[in-house]
Amino acid sequence: MRFKQIIFDVDDTLIDFADTENFALHRLFNAHHWPLTEDLQRRYHSYNQSLWRQLETGALTYDQLSEMVFHNFIKENYHINVDGIAVMDEYRSYFGQAYKLLPGVEDTLRFAKKSGYELTILSNGEAYMQRHRLELAGIKNYFNLIVTSEEAGYSKPDARIFDYFFDRAEYDPEETVFFGDGLQSDILGAENYGFSSVWYNHRRRKNNMNLHPLREVKTYPEFVKLLRNDFERFN
Repeated sequence: MRFKQIIFDVDDTLIDFADTENFALHRLFNAHHWPLTEDLQRRYHSYNQSLWRQLETGALTYDQLSEMVFHNFIKENYHINVDGIAVMDEYRSYFGQAYKLLPGVEDTLRFAKKSGYELTILSNGEAYMQRHRLELAGIKNYFNLIVTSEEAGYSKPDARIFDYFFDRAEYDPEETVFFGDGLQSDILGAENYGFSSVWYNHRRRKNNMNLHPLREVKTYPEFVKLLRNDFERFN
């Protein structure tokens, strides 16, 4: 077997991030009677993603991101001053209630586990929330190790979160493959650290960072084919 351990990302790799974000935003904005149009929702998503990219490059801390997201967005679009941390805490309480799995996730985890792979998690997120969502989705028990950026004190792609992870993992980087959707976090992080990755490109994005994952797949059945073929190419 080429690899012994698979690291999975959580949001938009196992759990549908778009569905989760949509649920949490509507619950939050309805609770405060803030009208939420499709255009505003797109603007929020774009703004939030820009902050997460800054977090991943080290330009922002997690606490700074948490304070800025809703404070800045609500002020700019609704001309209301809110306590950014309080609103973010409320948003996360809704976010933690959504756990829709992407198509094929559980069948793939079951197959990989039966095939003898050690299954693990490395997520940029909060420890309780990510574990809680995995449990609600019924897949938490597939994973022997779950590590989050909150626990590690660093976010992907920072090498120190991988140091933290591999200090606790059963297998070394050369025995490990990372399966994730995030170019800037998952694929870049694995590449910089010197181990293999598979890019789960189900959103059909362009690889505009000149990164070199071992393989690219768009569906979980494609990933299962890779597992069956020991990560060699298939037709």
